[in-house]
Amino acid sequence: MKKPNKLNSKIVSILEARLADEYTASFLYRDASNYLQGIGFSLAAKFFAQESADELTHAHGIEKFLVDWNVQPTLPQIDSVDNNFDGLPDVIEKGYTIEYTLYQSYEKDSVKVFEMGDICVFDFLQTYRSIQTKSVAEYSDFLNLLDGCDCESKFELLLLEEKLFGEG
Repeated sequence: MKKPNKLNSKIVSILEARLADEYTASFLYRDASNYLQGIGFSLAAKFFAQESADELTHAHGIEKFLVDWNVQPTLPQIDSVDNNFDGLPDVIEKGYTIEYTLYQSYEKDSVKVFEMGDICVFDFLQTYRSIQTKSVAEYSDFLNLLDGCDCESKFELLLLEEKLFGEG
Protein backbone atom coordinates (compact mmCIF):
# COMPACT_ATOMS: atom_id res chain seq x y z
CA MET A 1 0.00 0.00 0.00
CA LYS A 2 1.31 3.41 -0.96
CA LYS A 3 2.22 5.78 1.90
CA PRO A 4 1.88 9.56 1.60
CA ASN A 5 5.00 11.67 1.42
CA LYS A 6 6.30 13.37 4.54
CA LEU A 7 8.49 16.38 4.97
CA ASN A 8 12.23 15.87 5.22
CA SER A 9 13.34 15.53 8.87
CA LYS A 10 15.64 18.57 8.50
CA ILE A 11 12.65 20.66 7.35
CA VAL A 12 10.59 19.34 10.26
CA SER A 13 13.35 20.34 12.67
CA ILE A 14 13.46 23.87 11.22
CA LEU A 15 9.68 24.28 11.46
CA GLU A 16 9.50 22.86 14.97
CA ALA A 17 12.14 25.37 16.11
CA ARG A 18 9.95 28.20 14.79
CA LEU A 19 6.94 26.58 16.43
CA ALA A 20 8.75 26.80 19.77
CA ASP A 21 9.63 30.46 19.09
CA GLU A 22 6.00 31.32 18.32
CA TYR A 23 4.76 29.67 21.52
CA THR A 24 7.48 31.38 23.54
CA ALA A 25 6.53 34.76 22.05
CA SER A 26 2.89 34.11 22.88
CA PHE A 27 3.74 33.37 26.50
CA LEU A 28 5.94 36.44 26.82
CA TYR A 29 3.25 38.69 25.33
CA ARG A 30 0.65 37.17 27.67
CA ASP A 31 2.94 37.94 30.63
CA ALA A 32 3.51 41.44 29.28
CA SER A 33 -0.25 41.99 28.98
CA ASN A 34 -0.83 40.88 32.56
CA TYR A 35 2.03 43.06 33.80
CA LEU A 36 0.84 46.14 31.91
CA GLN A 37 -2.73 45.70 33.14
CA GLY A 38 -1.39 45.52 36.68
CA ILE A 39 0.50 48.82 36.42
CA GLY A 40 -2.32 50.77 34.79
CA PHE A 41 -1.58 50.58 31.06
CA SER A 42 -4.83 48.96 29.96
CA LEU A 43 -4.57 49.98 26.29
CA ALA A 44 -1.10 48.47 26.00
CA ALA A 45 -2.30 45.40 27.92
CA LYS A 46 -5.05 44.89 25.36
CA PHE A 47 -2.55 45.27 22.50
CA PHE A 48 -0.16 42.71 23.98
CA ALA A 49 -3.00 40.28 24.71
CA GLN A 50 -3.79 40.43 20.99
CA GLU A 51 -0.10 39.97 20.18
CA SER A 52 -0.17 36.81 22.30
CA ALA A 53 -3.20 35.53 20.40
CA ASP A 54 -1.53 36.36 17.08
CA GLU A 55 1.56 34.37 18.02
CA LEU A 56 -0.65 31.38 18.84
CA THR A 57 -2.28 31.73 15.43
CA HIS A 58 1.18 31.63 13.84
CA ALA A 59 2.05 28.52 15.86
CA HIS A 60 -1.18 26.83 14.81
CA GLY A 61 -0.39 27.62 11.17
CA ILE A 62 2.95 25.84 11.46
CA GLU A 63 1.30 22.90 13.21
CA LYS A 64 -1.35 22.62 10.48
CA PHE A 65 1.30 22.73 7.75
CA LEU A 66 3.24 19.92 9.44
CA VAL A 67 0.13 17.80 9.93
CA ASP A 68 -0.94 18.42 6.33
CA TRP A 69 2.43 16.98 5.30
CA ASN A 70 1.87 13.87 7.43
CA VAL A 71 4.06 14.92 10.33
CA GLN A 72 2.94 14.76 13.94
CA PRO A 73 4.56 17.94 15.29
CA THR A 74 6.40 17.74 18.56
CA LEU A 75 4.91 20.48 20.69
CA PRO A 76 7.64 22.39 22.45
CA GLN A 77 8.19 22.55 26.16
CA ILE A 78 8.09 26.23 26.98
CA ASP A 79 10.52 27.14 29.69
CA SER A 80 9.75 30.05 31.94
CA VAL A 81 9.97 33.22 29.88
CA ASP A 82 11.79 36.34 31.07
CA ASN A 83 8.84 38.21 32.50
CA ASN A 84 10.84 40.65 34.57
CA PHE A 85 9.53 43.85 33.08
CA ASP A 86 10.55 47.35 34.04
CA GLY A 87 7.73 49.49 32.68
CA LEU A 88 6.09 50.06 29.33
CA PRO A 89 9.32 51.05 27.53
CA ASP A 90 10.94 47.76 28.58
CA VAL A 91 7.96 45.76 27.30
CA ILE A 92 8.15 47.56 23.94
CA GLU A 93 11.90 46.94 23.71
CA LYS A 94 11.46 43.24 24.53
CA GLY A 95 8.67 43.04 21.95
CA TYR A 96 10.99 44.51 19.32
CA THR A 97 13.67 41.98 20.23
CA ILE A 98 11.19 39.10 19.88
CA GLU A 99 9.92 40.31 16.52
CA TYR A 100 13.36 41.06 15.10
CA THR A 101 14.71 37.70 16.25
CA LEU A 102 11.76 35.91 14.62
CA TYR A 103 12.36 37.94 11.45
CA GLN A 104 16.00 36.86 11.36
CA SER A 105 15.09 33.23 12.03
CA TYR A 106 12.49 33.07 9.26
CA GLU A 107 14.91 34.74 6.83
CA LYS A 108 17.73 32.32 7.70
CA ASP A 109 15.41 29.32 7.57
CA SER A 110 14.02 30.40 4.20
CA VAL A 111 17.52 30.48 2.73
CA LYS A 112 18.24 26.99 4.14
CA VAL A 113 14.97 25.60 2.80
CA PHE A 114 15.54 27.19 -0.61
CA GLU A 115 19.04 25.72 -0.77
CA MET A 116 17.55 22.33 0.12
CA GLY A 117 15.28 22.74 -2.90
CA ASP A 118 11.96 22.61 -1.02
CA ILE A 119 10.08 25.40 -2.78
CA CYS A 120 6.76 24.43 -1.17
CA VAL A 121 8.14 25.07 2.32
CA PHE A 122 9.95 28.17 1.06
CA ASP A 123 6.61 29.50 -0.21
CA PHE A 124 4.95 28.59 3.11
CA LEU A 125 7.59 30.59 4.98
CA GLN A 126 6.89 33.63 2.80
CA THR A 127 3.78 34.30 4.89
CA TYR A 128 5.86 34.32 8.06
CA ARG A 129 8.57 36.50 6.53
CA SER A 130 5.89 38.99 5.55
CA ILE A 131 4.30 38.93 9.02
CA GLN A 132 7.69 39.52 10.65
CA THR A 133 8.59 42.33 8.27
CA LYS A 134 5.37 44.15 9.24
CA SER A 135 5.92 43.47 12.93
CA VAL A 136 9.49 44.75 12.89
CA ALA A 137 8.33 47.94 11.16
CA GLU A 138 5.54 48.41 13.71
CA TYR A 139 7.85 47.95 16.69
CA SER A 140 10.46 50.19 15.05
CA ASP A 141 7.82 52.93 14.98
CA PHE A 142 7.10 52.27 18.66
CA LEU A 143 10.79 52.60 19.51
CA ASN A 144 11.11 55.78 17.47
CA LEU A 145 8.21 57.38 19.35
CA LEU A 146 9.55 56.07 22.65
CA ASP A 147 12.88 57.75 21.91
CA GLY A 148 11.26 61.19 22.22
CA CYS A 149 9.50 60.39 25.49
CA ASP A 150 10.62 61.05 29.05
CA CYS A 151 10.37 57.44 30.22
CA GLU A 152 10.46 58.52 33.87
CA SER A 153 7.21 60.46 33.47
CA LYS A 154 4.12 58.28 33.85
CA PHE A 155 2.06 61.11 32.37
CA GLU A 156 4.16 61.11 29.19
CA LEU A 157 4.02 57.32 29.05
CA LEU A 158 0.22 57.41 29.36
CA LEU A 159 0.08 59.91 26.49
CA LEU A 160 2.39 57.68 24.47
CA GLU A 161 0.23 54.66 25.29
CA GLU A 162 -2.81 56.49 23.92
CA LYS A 163 -0.92 57.38 20.75
CA LEU A 164 0.45 53.87 20.22
CA PHE A 165 -2.44 51.70 21.36
CA GLY A 166 -5.53 53.94 21.40
CA GLU A 167 -8.45 53.31 19.11
CA GLY A 168 -7.99 56.47 17.09
